[in-house]
Amino acid sequence: MNSNSQSANTEELPSQRLADVVGTAIAVLTLTLPMFVIGHYSSSSVQDNRQPSTYNLQTTDNDTKLIKSEISSIYKMNQHASRFSKQK
Repeated sequence: MNSNSQSANTEELPSQRLADVVGTAIAVLTLTLPMFVIGHYSSSSVQDNRQPSTYNLQTTDNDTKLIKSEISSIYKMNQHASRFSKQK
């Protein structure tokens, strides 16, 4: 009986090793292939869509005057609206 069980074990070993190798190959491909594909296709699109991260915020006297006049007109409108709401 021992000889029969040994021959059965020796026949299963190569198929088990093959299954281990195939399983390992599938696992490695499953984990690495998506990363390579994403890296390959996303690297070109990321470089094309980049926006500059620096902004010029230099203001001139004309800009400052315009901003002050806009703030003043908004303030006046708010005052008028508050007076109108109080009258009701």
